[in-house]
Amino acid sequence: MAQDRVGEKAVQAAQKTPPRPQYLRTTLIQLILLLSGTPIMYWVAGLPSAMSLVYGALCALLPQAYFALRVNNAARRSAQQAARAGLAAEGGKFVLSAVSFALVFAVLKPEKPELVFLGFGVFWVIQIVDGIRLLRDLR
Repeated sequence: MAQDRVGEKAVQAAQKTPPRPQYLRTTLIQLILLLSGTPIMYWVAGLPSAMSLVYGALCALLPQAYFALRVNNAARRSAQQAARAGLAAEGGKFVLSAVSFALVFAVLKPEKPELVFLGFGVFWVIQIVDGIRLLRDLR
């Protein structure tokens, strides 16, 4: 009798699918930070500094949004297809980051280039920290 309950619990645990990670959460956090922080930065440091930070933040945010959408769609597929799509999404994210930096410096020519890198770095750290949180939630 007790053995039947143990076997039943094992079957239920095997049938239970793990929760899908919330990849878009990172993008949402970054978007909220960008929208709330830009007016503050404009008020504190002026327009050139605020725009330089926004350019850097967008160099991190847009590729992250692309990655999150691709991986979120890939999570519905088989494990092998999802792994391939995730790897492709990571490569696309890298290329988009490089292209966005090139466009910022070639077309927009920010007055404070060091703040572009600071904005990118802050948003990149958010991605890393939230990625670690996602990995811990999967355990």
